[in-house]
Amino acid sequence: MRRRSLLAAPLATLATPAFAQGAWPSRPVRIISSSPPAGASDILSRTIAAALQEQTGQSFPVENRPGAGGVIGSDFVAKSAPDGYTWLTTNVGPQAIFRELVRNMPYDTRNDFRHVTIIGTLPVVLIINKDLPFRTLADYVAAAKARPGAINFGSGGNGTLHHLTAELLKSAAGIDITHVPYRGAQAATADVLGGRIEGMIDSLPSAAVHIRSGNVRALAVSSANRNSAFPEIPTFAESGYPSVVTTNWFSIAGPARVPEEIIQAMYAQLKRALDSAPVRERLASIGVDPGGDTPEVTQRYIHGEIDRWGEVVRRTGVTMD
Repeated sequence: MRRRSLLAAPLATLATPAFAQGAWPSRPVRIISSSPPAGASDILSRTIAAALQEQTGQSFPVENRPGAGGVIGSDFVAKSAPDGYTWLTTNVGPQAIFRELVRNMPYDTRNDFRHVTIIGTLPVVLIINKDLPFRTLADYVAAAKARPGAINFGSGGNGTLHHLTAELLKSAAGIDITHVPYRGAQAATADVLGGRIEGMIDSLPSAAVHIRSGNVRALAVSSANRNSAFPEIPTFAESGYPSVVTTNWFSIAGPARVPEEIIQAMYAQLKRALDSAPVRERLASIGVDPGGDTPEVTQRYIHGEIDRWGEVVRRTGVTMD
């Protein structure tokens, strides 16, 4: 206990005077997850919320508002009161990819959010039903070439990172596989498990339990290097497709006009959580690399991601239809 107190003391000095006096949080703080329960956003939200509750003694309930690839939850937070009591766990899809892809977006990704920090980065993974004969990505590609259009792949929705990663694979491998978008990855996972679709691109944390149980077979991950939690899964790059390297990130963000002192207080608590052994161990177990950069660095990074993914969308020709 003494060691924990000594470690916590320097972090406590990061809090603003308003936070130190108990002005924030003085009541429950909502974290909105833009994915259904058991999705990557939900898993990360609940991991962080539990740590924040322990650190502050205040409740941090997680509320799921899925739909439209994360747009519904994102829009809710963008239009919430900027008082520091409603935050969003968001990712590359609704914050970067959709800016180029979605017509009449209900919010402006550059101007309507203040990002506090990226809590974790992770690859996506190609998983297939365990009863299929494909043992490797090469087997999967060969089958797709033999039967153009016959193999289906699911995703958490049109224009998501899952979808774009599959489009990059289609282009790199010269295959025709059929996209089946779902309203959240969990519905797609259920159909993979049930054999109603052959496979899907999923976030590694969401797929982890099914990979470990042997209920699905993982053929490739989208990171540049093998993931330390699943070193047995090869990358797309080492399997012959170096252009198929994608990474999802998850940030905690509030409405644009959250006061700076609350942004910094929230960052101090998030950094403390992300530096703690229990959180780091939990994230590592599901293949997530913890973040923790400052709000200023995070905001610049995400604006760069908006530019990067806009170019990818234009190059691949992906649409929401």
